Amino acid sequence: MKIYQMSDKQRIAYLLSKRLITIEQAEFLSNREPLSSQLSDGLSENQVGLFGLPYGFATDFLVDGKEYLVPMAIEEPSVVAAASNGAKRIKNSGGFTTEPSRRIVTGQIVLEDLTAEDIQKLNDAKSHIQQIANSARPSLVKRGGGVVDVEFVSAGTFYEIDIKVNTVDAMGANIVNSILEKTSQEVSDLVSGDVLCCILSNSGVDQVITVKAKVSFDDLATKDMSGADVAKRIVKLTEFAKVSTKRAVTHNKGIMNGIDAVLIATGNDFRAQEAAVHSYHDNYQPFSDWQIVDEQLVGILQIPIEVGSVGGAISALPMAKISLDIMQVTNSQQLQSVIGAVGLANNLSAIRALVTTGIQAGHMSLQSKSLAISAGAKNEEIAEVAKKLNQTKKYSLEYAQKILSELRNS
Repeated sequence: MKIYQMSDKQRIAYLLSKRLITIEQAEFLSNREPLSSQLSDGLSENQVGLFGLPYGFATDFLVDGKEYLVPMAIEEPSVVAAASNGAKRIKNSGGFTTEPSRRIVTGQIVLEDLTAEDIQKLNDAKSHIQQIANSARPSLVKRGGGVVDVEFVSAGTFYEIDIKVNTVDAMGANIVNSILEKTSQEVSDLVSGDVLCCILSNSGVDQVITVKAKVSFDDLATKDMSGADVAKRIVKLTEFAKVSTKRAVTHNKGIMNGIDAVLIATGNDFRAQEAAVHSYHDNYQPFSDWQIVDEQLVGILQIPIEVGSVGGAISALPMAKISLDIMQVTNSQQLQSVIGAVGLANNLSAIRALVTTGIQAGHMSLQSKSLAISAGAKNEEIAEVAKKLNQTKKYSLEYAQKILSELRNS
């Protein structure tokens, strides 16, 4: 039986049989209670309940020679299906290769009203500032991280000190902000000007990953179109995205569909990720590029991916721990590689569908259950209504309601 044909209980049993989760984690998934009231109280304000998202996993990811199942938390089934579909086509041609980066997070100390003498004092004290910064988190230095550089930048009437921190496996927001607060106190004693603020930046310029993949023409073909023709159309659509911002935004949204779903599943900050990627290019461009090389379709994704594998919500959320266990990732670079691969897989599936059958054909067949629920279907009715919708290809709320009415009156 294929994984998408299994029941929830069968999928949990499958993960258990692969030793990707423990018996306790299997029971936790079966109970469908992701947060205790005490934990949710500690993670948010004014909370009155839990907002649930479906949690599943994508298959067939071969990344840097290792196979992964990839947990995803998202309400749209086509995203999980597209990730698996794209990954399988790429796996058949050797899988994904990646060039991950260290986690270098930049913190900014922003100053104003500095004199030339102030600026000179700061430059002379560069090594001292770095020492002060590192002394704020000695445990980070022991783990192989810490401040790797200090840069001074003139920005109009402002002046900034950029503290670049290797946060190792942590996302690093709290680490960097605590370093900045201690360092800014030292800086304020050095200059006559004012420290306006100190805060990390989510630019992600020092956290850029490159993901590459090849797809044979045979794995691109449809019943009505040769693989070579599909590849040529994918390249053309990518070229269009380079000259049309409106298309580039949607091209990139398809990439972020998969990336954000994994970030949520692993307890990472998808808001920081969105800010980082959409500000990466000065002139907005598609994040991925597709070309034909040696009679194969070759894709390259190059973007910042801001993730951690320890600390914060990642360590606090039980579901995040389960996700990392299922993936069997041991550090943030490995997680970065898997997430980048998901983005490229979703991109391949989306643009292949666009240039062949159109996006709605596969999308709506997967959305049929959601449409049935919107029509008011309950329990076994959901599958029955969805089945009729897929048979007739008439995907509308009115038609779903008609099917449900007929089902209940039969």
